Amino acid sequence: MKRVWVPSRRWYENEERELTFPDRWGVDNLTSPGLEKPGLTPEEVAVKIARPVSGPTLEELARGKKQAVIVFDDMTRPTPVKEVATAVLDALHRAGMRRDQIRFLWALGSHAAYDMIAARKKLGDDIVERYAVYNHDAFQNCVRVGRTPTGVELWFNREYLACDLKIGIGCITAHVHVGFGGGAKIVLPGVAGIETINQFHNQQFRDFARTGLGNFDGNIMRAECDAAGDLSGLDFKVDCLINRRGEITNLYAGPFRETHALGAEEGRAHYGIPCATGYDVTVCNAYGKANESAIALVFTLSTMKPGQGTGVLICDAPEGQVPHYVMRAWGTDYGGRHYQARAKGFVGLLMKKLIVFNPRPDRTSLDLVCHADDAVVVKTWDEVRTILEADYPGEAKVAVVQDGTMQYILPPGSG
Repeated sequence: MKRVWVPSRRWYENEERELTFPDRWGVDNLTSPGLEKPGLTPEEVAVKIARPVSGPTLEELARGKKQAVIVFDDMTRPTPVKEVATAVLDALHRAGMRRDQIRFLWALGSHAAYDMIAARKKLGDDIVERYAVYNHDAFQNCVRVGRTPTGVELWFNREYLACDLKIGIGCITAHVHVGFGGGAKIVLPGVAGIETINQFHNQQFRDFARTGLGNFDGNIMRAECDAAGDLSGLDFKVDCLINRRGEITNLYAGPFRETHALGAEEGRAHYGIPCATGYDVTVCNAYGKANESAIALVFTLSTMKPGQGTGVLICDAPEGQVPHYVMRAWGTDYGGRHYQARAKGFVGLLMKKLIVFNPRPDRTSLDLVCHADDAVVVKTWDEVRTILEADYPGEAKVAVVQDGTMQYILPPGSG
C-alpha cells in the first residue's frame, strides 16, 4: 500500500491521519512549502509583535488609552490566538492598562456564536478566566459609521467602536473571495452588521476576475475591507501564517494594510501548489477550516479530469459545519441571502462522483455544495478506499491535497 499522511482535527487531538492507496495507483502529495515550516516559539512571537513592520509599537499606542478591544478570528480559522494574545496583553499592561480596560471580541461575521469551551480552545484558560470575552452579534447592537467608496453601508459592533484602542488578531490563508484572508477582514465582515455583510458579499458579482482564491492583486473585495478598516479605526493588526500543525510560522504586526500586504506576498509561495491537472481522483483534506470544508472542493474541479473525475472530501469537524447566516440553509429550500439550493443531480454535472469522508456526518452538512443525496457519505477511510478500488480496478492518477481550505493552485507557469 502507498501511504500519505494529512493533518486532522485542529481543535481536538490535532493529529495526523494515514491515507492508504493501492500500489498500482500513481499518488501525488500536493503540499505547499509553508505547510512544512516549523512553528515560532512564544519568545519569537513576542519579539515580532514588539517590532511592528511600521509605525508605533503596540505599547506606545496603548499609553493613555481608556479602553482596548482585541478582535480575534473564530473557530473556522486555525490561528492559535492564545500565543499572540499573551504577547499583546503583556504590551497593554506595560503601557499601564488594567484588566478591566481590556476585552476580547469574536470576529464572527455572519457565523453563529461560540460557547466558552470554544473560547478556551482558542484563547486558553487564563484569558477566559481573567478577561471579558464577547460574541459579536450581527443582528443588533451595531452602529453606523458611513459608507465605502463603492457604497457599502458600514455598521459595526457597538463594543468595538466604543474602544479607543482597536487590535485585531488573525491569520492569512488563501480565501475564495478576497484572495487572501487577514488584514481588515477582521472587521469586515468580522464585526459588521448583517446588512453590511450582505452588501459586502454582493461585491463578488461586480467583477469575478478581480476576486477569487489567491487572487490578491486588485481584489475589489479586499478594497472594501481596507475602506472598512479605515472608517472603523482599526489601530493595530497581527497577521499570522500557519503550517500543517496549526502553528504560526511567521507573523506581521502593525498597521493592517502593511501587515496584510507583506503576509499575502509571503502567502503566495507559502500556500501555493504548482498547477497540476488531469487526475482521476482528487482527495481534498479540510484541516484549518474543517467546519467550512466545502471550500476544499475547489480543488476537485481544478485538478481532476473535467466531468470525469472523482472528488473525495475529508471533513472531520465533530461540531459540524459552521452555521452561516449569509451562505447556508435555514430551512428546507431557503437560507441566507447568498444561499442557493442545489437540485438533485447537480454534482453529476461537474464530476463522476463525490465521496465525503466524515466520521460524524449530518444530513445538512453539504448544503453549500450539493443536494444531500448527491454525495456518497462514509465514516471511515477504508470505506472510501473500497469505493475507489471498485471504480478504478486498474491504474489511476490520484492527487492528495494536504489542506484544501488553506492552499491554492498557482497560475500555470508560476510554480
